[in-house]
Amino acid sequence: MKLEHYFNVKTTKLQTSATNKQELLMEIAKEAKMSETLKHVETDQLFKKLSEREAIGSTGFSNGIAIPHCSLDTITDFVIGVLISNDGIDFQSADGKPTKLFMYIIAPAKQRNKHIRILSEISKVLRVPSQVENLLSQNSVQNFFKTFCEYGTWDVSKELPKDYSQITVHIQESEAFENILEIFTEIQNCYVSVIEAHNAGKYLYSLPLFSQFMNESNKGFHRVIIAVMNTVYVNNSIRAINEVTEKLKDKSKVMITTHALSYYSGSINI
Repeated sequence: MKLEHYFNVKTTKLQTSATNKQELLMEIAKEAKMSETLKHVETDQLFKKLSEREAIGSTGFSNGIAIPHCSLDTITDFVIGVLISNDGIDFQSADGKPTKLFMYIIAPAKQRNKHIRILSEISKVLRVPSQVENLLSQNSVQNFFKTFCEYGTWDVSKELPKDYSQITVHIQESEAFENILEIFTEIQNCYVSVIEAHNAGKYLYSLPLFSQFMNESNKGFHRVIIAVMNTVYVNNSIRAINEVTEKLKDKSKVMITTHALSYYSGSINI
């Protein structure tokens, strides 16, 4: 199913009149309810679910964007919509600046992996300032979604060849970890695990022979990401990881290995 299938085209309202976060969430609830998927859901329930998600942590990012979202047990499909505030709203964003562009997602609770994938796809577009600027200049919901779709192909359930590979990434730099993890969340049907690891030195330094080399800085940050994905995504994933690595001061702190899987069965939640 292509991402545009979930766009809330029942609403014609693009500009919000909300002046604060609670008003904005209520307006999202009212607009979302206009969709076929949510017509049986009460507005107050949508508002409650959106508010509960915001209580966990703001969905406002930097650069004036936010992706409010929540999940419901009573629906089987997604709803994606948009509201724009010309003046901006205090949404407790990561950079503390007013938020102008709100793309919201109402998701089925039982489709968590696809929910994360859709979040990542939307985030990937909104991370580019020039694209956000263009989206903010649109004068209708239809034009907004049309412009949004120009920035990528959004097939979130495309059938692919049954060839799978595993990528393992050892990361000893916290600055790179989140960026690399996000790469995998953007890949269709990618199953990811993160292992809290230690440098081998942690154990070597406990031996008398190596104890003189031990200090707190040697302990370091160490995470291992193991990702299983369709083989068609491997080259682009490696390229994206290398782009992250190139920006590090010490490029020796990320190591990638990959191999084809001769057997693959089952799945895990992200």
